[in-house]
Amino acid sequence: MKNLRTGLVAFAALFLLVATTGWAADKKADTLTCVGLFSETSDGSISYQVAKKAWVVIKVGDVIPADATVRINIEQDWIELTPTSNPNVVYDLQGSGKGDVTKTVPEILKSKSRAVAFPKKSAATDPAFKDKLVVTQLVGRQVYSANPNADDKDIQYGDVLDIKGKVRIIGINNTLTLMFPNGATTTVIGPLTFEVKKVFDGSNLYKYLNVAK
Repeated sequence: MKNLRTGLVAFAALFLLVATTGWAADKKADTLTCVGLFSETSDGSISYQVAKKAWVVIKVGDVIPADATVRINIEQDWIELTPTSNPNVVYDLQGSGKGDVTKTVPEILKSKSRAVAFPKKSAATDPAFKDKLVVTQLVGRQVYSANPNADDKDIQYGDVLDIKGKVRIIGINNTLTLMFPNGATTTVIGPLTFEVKKVFDGSNLYKYLNVAK
């Protein structure tokens, strides 16, 4: 009986070790998706490299391989990345005045992250996001003020924009993708200043605005 108990304990320990190791390996093996990006000058190019291959310039929507290294070479530049399997977690990487910032995908997955939430996709309005839009992608710098008396804040992936607020997309061809309370999305291209309510109204704010009906 004693040998049986010892064997069961050893088996349980081995099972736990394998399960934990497997989970850790799966987590490290996750890829990253670019959901936000800002490059201030033509000299800036946030990029990734696999092994010793050429550096690849990252664009919003790109999936970065699990064995890649990400590099930011301009101090003002930044990138927002989510685990491809989990859009509710986001990692923010910022350039540095001390030189290139380089991190491997596993290092990024172990770093500090932010938790975000999005409406459930359905024909009905998600009550938790009534009269609100959620940022799902962005290119370039954009600012938001919740009301006329509020200070401007830089917009980030996952930010919730109230219907009473106002958005300013600063640069040419900078884009902002927003999710409605029913999960539908629309993309706005700048430069442009608009009230959030106008998006809900379906107003033709600019020729590049494509509001989901």
